[in-house]
Amino acid sequence: MKKQIVILLSMVILSVISFTSCEPFIENKITARNLAAAEVRLNIRGQIHSIPVGETLVLNDFKKGSFEYETIYSVPAGATEFAAEGDVSGEIILNAGTEVLIVYTSTLVEGSYTVYGSMTSTDDINRPDPFDDEENP
Repeated sequence: MKKQIVILLSMVILSVISFTSCEPFIENKITARNLAAAEVRLNIRGQIHSIPVGETLVLNDFKKGSFEYETIYSVPAGATEFAAEGDVSGEIILNAGTEVLIVYTSTLVEGSYTVYGSMTSTDDINRPDPFDDEENP
């Protein structure tokens, strides 16, 4: 009887380890790197995250879904005009295991400061979501 309990307990422990070890493979992550001349802030999911110059922000607590985001940027001293271009606002779509990288850069030419946002994703935009059950939307 003791041998059966030990075998059963071992199987339960192995099952728990097997199911929890798959979780890191389906983690979604958003990384924002600030290479601009001034601080930028990422407004996503009702929170503002500050990213100082030269720093990187990693957000890895996202579930599958679609998230709106906005960029708020500081203007360096000496700038008389300012603008933002590229992927500085919009929607981020996360499927299972998606990693998104947003890189902020900037230029300051004759008093005109421009922040540029560039976003890339590990997802193939034509790839069907393996966890999407099309029968039950």
